[in-house]
Amino acid sequence: MCLKMVTLNPQDLLLVFGGTTILWLIGIVFWRRWLHPLSKYPGPFLYTVSSVPNVIRLLGGKHHIIIRKLHEQYGPVVRVSPNELSFCGADAWEDIYGFRTYDQPMQKDPIWVGALNAKLDALPLTYATREDHARQRRAFSHPFSNSSCIQQQPLIQAQIDKFIARLSELANVNQPVNLTNWFSFLALDIIGDLCFNAPFGCLDDGKDTKWCKNLDDAKRYGVYEMCTRRVAGPHTWLQKQLSHWLVPQRYKDGVQKHFLHSKEKVTARLKDTETDHKDFIYYVLRNNESKRLLSTTEILLNSSLFIGAGSDTTSSVLASGTYILVTHPHVYSTLAAEIREACPTPESITIANIKSLPYLSAFLSETMRLYTPITTGNLRAVPSPLPTPSSFSGKKGSPAIESATPSAGDFGGTYIDTHGPIPPGTTVSVHHYTSTRSLLNWTRPNEFLPERWLSPGNFPNDKRHASQPFMLGPRGCIGKNLSYIEQRMVFCNLLCHFDFEFLGGSEQLGAPRWGLNEAGDWKDILGFMAWEQPELWVKLVKRDFGGST
Repeated sequence: MCLKMVTLNPQDLLLVFGGTTILWLIGIVFWRRWLHPLSKYPGPFLYTVSSVPNVIRLLGGKHHIIIRKLHEQYGPVVRVSPNELSFCGADAWEDIYGFRTYDQPMQKDPIWVGALNAKLDALPLTYATREDHARQRRAFSHPFSNSSCIQQQPLIQAQIDKFIARLSELANVNQPVNLTNWFSFLALDIIGDLCFNAPFGCLDDGKDTKWCKNLDDAKRYGVYEMCTRRVAGPHTWLQKQLSHWLVPQRYKDGVQKHFLHSKEKVTARLKDTETDHKDFIYYVLRNNESKRLLSTTEILLNSSLFIGAGSDTTSSVLASGTYILVTHPHVYSTLAAEIREACPTPESITIANIKSLPYLSAFLSETMRLYTPITTGNLRAVPSPLPTPSSFSGKKGSPAIESATPSAGDFGGTYIDTHGPIPPGTTVSVHHYTSTRSLLNWTRPNEFLPERWLSPGNFPNDKRHASQPFMLGPRGCIGKNLSYIEQRMVFCNLLCHFDFEFLGGSEQLGAPRWGLNEAGDWKDILGFMAWEQPELWVKLVKRDFGGST
């Protein structure tokens, strides 16, 4: 029998390749939509079969809006990528980010981690492994303790005094003030002084410095990097190529410049061992355990991290809160009266005087609920289950046995807000912007109502644990105490020194971009993990301390 060799011309080869590719893509779509372990969870078709829709929204700065709309359409749990679930229920916070004594804690998802140079021999708190994170957090626990933050009041007040002086200069000549910029300058100079004993000079210059520009670029770089990991998988060859060719060079340069500038500051500060300036490094160097627990590289990386985390979110809360004050007369008058009664003069503004002001606390909590400092969700990966309860030793009814029961060890997954079992390796998160604006968690969620925080009886159906601006659990924000002190001190100083009003109605002064639209979303304000806040122009009038309020 004679065998004939079949030859294919280039056109036939192209058809075969094209047909095979189409069948392969159809197979992937079919698997992801109908056969995938997450196929039982609702979500829009394109989102369940591809990561591209999420990437488009992230790069466009509108990701927070689409996630909120998806939850309004599909409910408390939505499949927002082939291997990702988003939750908005209040109890999901503890299940995902809490200490999870009944199961292994959820680690940061590889999609979320990886923006820093992998060649470094260490990672900062945000990206560190579970063991390294616990060690570093222990080392920084003293500088960020409430008692240490109180001792740092003179450092914070010194920068606020400079801030007030610069605003007074503008008020004296009746010049409009863009508080968005000035809040950024203030937050950066405070964190620079607290990190390095070296403010960045933003308040002195009254304009963006290299630190401001580099931080903005670094924030965008992080979003682009996350998008490449979503499309190609973390740390793959394709992801590296996408990062190399698609991430704008400006953003790459911003990250490197920020790191190098931070390195210069840390190196200089570590050499100055005789100063008694009570910044973070002061406490690290004088605490033998902290000094032993941290390497020089870890001090550098965490200082670089604190600059961004300690300035961007704080300035965002200050700008959002000020917008609320100038557009809600009742809130303005109530808060001003409380602060001016407790602190009739600037000298009376102390942490002891302002830490327990009830309306100020409620105002800050409601500001961070409605205008969340972080726009997106912190991604976690569902861990492999612990051994089943039957494998635990101990007597029946003991805490070890009882606490193991919620673990889905018997099911090969875990439960989140009663949903599950969710298989190991699934990416999960709660999106701040969605959780804090959901009717599932709040009465009249799109309204600014500080009263909901004054007494549980005011809004009995509110689930106040649905608002977690500083996260919770083992990875909760270490700077929570410091941030609250800064916010309280800034608003008390502002309302003690000035009356102010919003210069609305003028496009040149940035008015149209502030506020909420009919759907309850920010007007034209983009979110790239944190907000890109527009200009906030106000008119300041200096107050007379003769006794009137």
